[in-house]
Amino acid sequence: MIPLRQLVYKNLPRSSILRTRAQVLVGSRFQSTVQTSNNEVKVVNEKQPFQGKRKASKFKPVNNKLRDISSQIRASVNSSSNDLTESIEILEEGLSYLREIQQVEGLSDETIFSIFQPILASIIDKSLDPSYNTNRSVNEILDIFISYNVAHAYHFTKAMVHELKSGEDRKVMYENVLHYWVKFIEYSKISNNPYVFKMYRVLRENGFNQHDIKNLAYYAYVQSCLLQDLKYDFKDALKLLQTEELPEIFQIKRSIMSLGLNKSLSKDFQLFEKKLEAFNLESLDPNGSIIINKINNAIIHSDANLLNRVYEQMQDASVKNNKPINENTLIRLMNGYYECQVHSKVFQVFQQMIQNGIEKPSIASWDFVIRSMGHPSYIRGFTKEQRDTTINNIERTVETIIGNDTELTPKTLSIIVGCFANLNRFDKVDEFLNKYSTDGEGSLKVIHTANNNILIGLLLNKRITEAEEKLKELMANGSNYVPSTTAMNSFINHYAKAKNYKAVDGILKFMKQYNIPDEVGTYTIVIDLYFKLHREKGFAPDIQELLSSFKNAGVNGLQINEYTLATLIDGLVKDGTNLAAARVLYDHISKKNKLSPQTMTSMMKGELDYGLIGNAETIFDKYIKAVRNDARIWNLMIKSLLAKHENLALNYYLRFKEQSKLNLKIQPNYYTFYFLLSHFLKKGKTEQVQFLINEMADKTNSELGYELPKILRSLTDKYKFPSNLLHEINKSN
Repeated sequence: MIPLRQLVYKNLPRSSILRTRAQVLVGSRFQSTVQTSNNEVKVVNEKQPFQGKRKASKFKPVNNKLRDISSQIRASVNSSSNDLTESIEILEEGLSYLREIQQVEGLSDETIFSIFQPILASIIDKSLDPSYNTNRSVNEILDIFISYNVAHAYHFTKAMVHELKSGEDRKVMYENVLHYWVKFIEYSKISNNPYVFKMYRVLRENGFNQHDIKNLAYYAYVQSCLLQDLKYDFKDALKLLQTEELPEIFQIKRSIMSLGLNKSLSKDFQLFEKKLEAFNLESLDPNGSIIINKINNAIIHSDANLLNRVYEQMQDASVKNNKPINENTLIRLMNGYYECQVHSKVFQVFQQMIQNGIEKPSIASWDFVIRSMGHPSYIRGFTKEQRDTTINNIERTVETIIGNDTELTPKTLSIIVGCFANLNRFDKVDEFLNKYSTDGEGSLKVIHTANNNILIGLLLNKRITEAEEKLKELMANGSNYVPSTTAMNSFINHYAKAKNYKAVDGILKFMKQYNIPDEVGTYTIVIDLYFKLHREKGFAPDIQELLSSFKNAGVNGLQINEYTLATLIDGLVKDGTNLAAARVLYDHISKKNKLSPQTMTSMMKGELDYGLIGNAETIFDKYIKAVRNDARIWNLMIKSLLAKHENLALNYYLRFKEQSKLNLKIQPNYYTFYFLLSHFLKKGKTEQVQFLINEMADKTNSELGYELPKILRSLTDKYKFPSNLLHEINKSN
C-alpha cells in the first residue's frame, strides 16, 4: 500500500496549492524542493544550509518560516466560512515543507508540535461540525495529523465523542471508538511522541482531560463485550488499555458527563454500571496484580481511606470467588497501614489473618505487628500504665512467636530492641540482647539496624549524653558500624532545637567524613536552623545562596528540583514548628520557579493545619485557576477546614457543588461526603447529617464507594432517606 503522504501528493502536486493561493495567503512561504514551471514561487532564503553545530540558546525566537507558515494556515482555517477542504490541503503542504527543512532550520519536534496545536484543534472541531464541508473523513484527517507527527490525544478524544453521538448502530459505534483508541496507541508507540498528552492552553480552554480517552475506550470495550455476548476479562482490558489499573466506574461516568454524552448514553450506561460491578467482582483476584497496584498507590499517596476500600474489595472478591487472601497479600496491606501510620489497622488485619485460618503466621507478619506496637506515632501520649501494658504485650508476642516454633531473625530482634528503646525501657533492651544475640547467650547477630534503633530511642527520650556515648562506643568496637541517615537526622534535630549550632555543624561534617547519605529530611532541619540563626542576628536569609550551597553539600549534594522543593516545604510545615521558614522558602520558589502542584498543596496544608486560613485560601484560589481544578484539592480544603472552621468547610462544599454546574467533571465525590458525614456524625450534629443525606439523593452505589453505604445503612432508622439513595445503599448489602 502506498503511504498516505505519497497518496496525497500523487494526486495533488505540491506546487498547485501554492499557485492557487500565492497572492492571498501563501506567497513564497512554502518553497519546496520541487521546481515549479512558471517560477511563481521564489526562494526566500538562498543561503547555503548551515553545516556546523548550532549553538544552543535558552530562549529561541520562533523561526521566521515556521511563524509565517503557521500564521497563514491559521488564517486560512479561521477565514473558511463553511468549507475546510482547501485549509486542510494547505495544512498538508505547510507541514510537509516544514519537515523537509526541519533539520536545516534547527526546528525541534516540540516547537512544531506546540505551534500547530491551536490550528489542529480548530480543524478537528470544525470538521466535526455539520455546518462545515470537507472532502476528508475524521479518520483521514487524523491520518494526516499522524503522518506529520502532530496528532494529540485531544484529536482522538474528539473523534470518539463524535462517534458516540452519531446515532450509529450501537455495535458499530463502539467498534469505531475502539478503532480510534487502537489507532492512538499505535501512533503513540511508533512516533514515540512525548507530547501527545501535554496540556496546551487551547486544549485546557476546550476542556481536555487526558483521562477521557482511556475512560471512553474502556467503556466501549465493556459495551462491545455485552453487545456481542463475549466474556469480559479484566486482563484483556488491561492489555487493550496498556495500563496497570482500570478506570473506576465513577471516573468513566464523569468523563461521559463532562463530554456531553450523558443523554445519548444514559440507557447504555445503566447496564454498563450494573454489569461491570458484577464483572469486576467475579474476575478480581484478591491476591492479584490489580490489588497489589492499588495498595502501592495508596502507600505512595499516604491514603488510608483508599487502603480501607482496597481491603473491602479484597474481602468481597475472596468470598465471591471462594479464594482466600494469602499471607503475602495481607503483609503488603499491613505494610500499607504501617506506612500510613494507622497502627490499629495493622493489628486488625493481623487478627483477621489468624481468624481466617493462617494458624502460623510468618515472621514477616509478626515483624509488622511488633513495629507498630512501639512506633513513636503510636505510643506518643501514652500514660505510664499504657506504656507498661505495651511492654507486656511485646513480651507476650515474642513468647507466642517462639511458642509457634517460628524463628526470630536478626531483623526481628532489631525491631524488638527499637520498640523497647522508643518506650524508654533500656533495661529490656539489654535483657533481650543478652538473651537472643550473639553478644550474650543467643544466636542472633546484632545488625546495624538494632544499633540505629537504640540511638534513635535514646534521642527520642532525650537521653542525649547516653546517645553520644553510645555512638562513640559503636564506632570504636570494630564492627564497622556506620550510623544511618535517620539516626544522624535525629541528632541534628535535637541539636538544632537546643540551638547547639556547633554540634549541628559537627554532625554534618561527620556525615560527609563517613559517607553517610544526606536526604531531604537533613536539609529540612538545616533550613530551619539557617532561618533561626539569621533571625537571631537580625539578618535577612538569602534563600538562593542556601539552596545553591545544598548542591555541593553532603555526599552527593541535593538536586534542586520540583520534588525536593516540595519535600522541603512539606518537611518544614510538618507539625507547624517551622512554618515561618516554609513561608519564606515558598515565597522564594514562587518568584524563581514555576510552583509544582505538590509544593502548593504542601504549603496550603501547612497553613490550614498550623497557620492562617486566609493564606491557605489564597493558595487554593491560585491552584484551581493556574494549575488545575480537581476534586482532590477541594477535598483537601474541606477536610482540613472541618477541624477548625466547619461552617467554612460547608461553604467550600457548596462552592464545590456550584462550580460543578459549569464543569461536570469536577464535582463532590465519595471522599467529600465521607469527610463531611464522618465529622458531623462524630459531633452529633443531626441537622447537618440530614442535609448531607439529602445531598446524596441522586448518587449511585458506585459513586458512594465502599465505606459510605455501610455508614448510611446504619443511619436509616434515625434519619429520612430519599428512596433512590435507600435503594442504592442496599445494593451492596
